[in-house]
Amino acid sequence: MIGLTVLVKTSPYIAFDDAILRAIQSLDLGPLTAPFPFFRWAGGPGGTYMAAATIALVLLFNRRAWLLAVAAIAGGVWYEVLIAVAHRARPTADQVLRITERPGSTSFPSGHVIFLTIDLAVLMLCIGHRYLPAWGNRTGWTVVGLIALLVAVSRVYVGAHWPLDVVASLLVAFGWVCLVASIRRISDPAFRKN
Repeated sequence: MIGLTVLVKTSPYIAFDDAILRAIQSLDLGPLTAPFPFFRWAGGPGGTYMAAATIALVLLFNRRAWLLAVAAIAGGVWYEVLIAVAHRARPTADQVLRITERPGSTSFPSGHVIFLTIDLAVLMLCIGHRYLPAWGNRTGWTVVGLIALLVAVSRVYVGAHWPLDVVASLLVAFGWVCLVASIRRISDPAFRKN
């Protein structure tokens, strides 16, 4: 993560990042674009509501996991830290094939990817782990991974982020959730089945 932050800080324009962005934008994603407006809302203006809904669901279905849920969602602070450090410009119209969203702020990392990925991971850790059988957990984590990947692709597809921005965001989200889950004092109560 530190390496990616240094890379985008010292080289705001990276040729292979541009090539990947253009390749993604040249695809016809058809029906896969249907949830993009929801992703835009849920990771942006609706982010607070999504985090609150995540906490509410955890309190409703696995109250003992509240500390894990709060600690994991607190990982969103890494977004603020990284944008302040990297301060990378977003793609511009002359650099990409299309821009259909014009969000403010900076490009690195993607808050949408970080926040939505953490919310989904919290639901699987705190609720899925308790109620799903082993095969359901594997399926659930696969779905979480696929949705996180689709959110990341959506942010590049609409021209709001460079590919390295979303890669870094996925690393931050999954890394933070794994770190929090590895702290037994936080995770043990959440993972108890009874």
